[in-house]
Amino acid sequence: MSLIASQFQADVPDTIENGYFVFTIMPTLQCPYNCKHCYLSLEQRRDPETMSIEQMRQVCRKVDAYWDEVQPPSRVILVYNYGGEPTSTGPEYFEQYVLMMAEEFPESKGYEVKHVMLTSLLGVDLDVWAPLWHRYTDGYIQTSYDGSMRSKSYVRKWEAKVKEAVSRGLRVATISVVNADLLEQGHVSTLEILSDLGICESGWLPFMLNEQNSVAGKYERYAPTMTAFNDFMIGMLNHWYSMKYKGLNPPSIGEAHFAVDRSKRSPMSNMCGQTLFLLPNGDFVLPNYKDGYKEYMHSFGNILEAQTTFHDILVSRERRLYMRRQVTRNSNPECQGCAYKNACLLEFAKPNKADDECFGAKRFVEHAIHRNSLDPLLDGPVTLY
Repeated sequence: MSLIASQFQADVPDTIENGYFVFTIMPTLQCPYNCKHCYLSLEQRRDPETMSIEQMRQVCRKVDAYWDEVQPPSRVILVYNYGGEPTSTGPEYFEQYVLMMAEEFPESKGYEVKHVMLTSLLGVDLDVWAPLWHRYTDGYIQTSYDGSMRSKSYVRKWEAKVKEAVSRGLRVATISVVNADLLEQGHVSTLEILSDLGICESGWLPFMLNEQNSVAGKYERYAPTMTAFNDFMIGMLNHWYSMKYKGLNPPSIGEAHFAVDRSKRSPMSNMCGQTLFLLPNGDFVLPNYKDGYKEYMHSFGNILEAQTTFHDILVSRERRLYMRRQVTRNSNPECQGCAYKNACLLEFAKPNKADDECFGAKRFVEHAIHRNSLDPLLDGPVTLY
């Protein structure tokens, strides 16, 4: 069994109920930066509130008690420290929760636990953090890359940190929100920049509307249309193939691998049933949408309340309604009848824009599956985050 891909040989959905949990922890929302796409308010990003280790232990014990009750075929937990800026809690906190989870999710009960951290890398002392990541995350980290949207000075500092991290033997992956600055930079330059830095994997998300960027002109300035997103991703994948044919080793394009993998599976394989986000106050949440496609965090209940069990969270009215929205693809007719709905990049169900291509990036997904049918370089395991 491997954490890298679905833990099931048969086509059983990767869900918490089936024993596959992408435990996205946000023990603090604190972050010194002001990224244009961030869904957190300035007040949240400057708030030092942090979930204590003992509170996190309570959460872990409730997860364990639930799985003791339902006895899933596997107990796979991918602990994804998302933040805020996860390193802001300090190295001692990181090591403490990793060791605590090893106690609460022991191998003797069949647990497989993997830790991943998403960090800006700026201001991070790699003399301190690199040894910890080698020890506890198998030397793998993720970092955000959004081109010059965060300023050219930011990019220069970030590139220096990435090079240093790679020189220390760390495997560095990027997560990018596709924005107008990346489009201007172009898919060829973007992929080659990441390749030259030694990035091993890349992930690409549409730029979403939220409370922070919904002020007049801000979203429109930075957010490409989905038509432009598809064009960018198709061009990048084609260039990725060209680089592979030249014997180069460009970073994998996660969404292309995801589309190929999920296209071979059932409708329930693309339902976000494996993921919950844990906020510092104990709320379990996921991104949801209101007023059309404006993103916000939707709560399913607070796990730190004494009488609340993990089962209560999973079967809460709010989560049942949320999962129904995923199953029906938000009742979008264009999604329900789509041949690629199992493999699309919709991520969390929402209305599509009336005058644009869908948020699932159908054209790119179709292209990735077709390219792989001609030359199967996109086959292989896929990790859900």
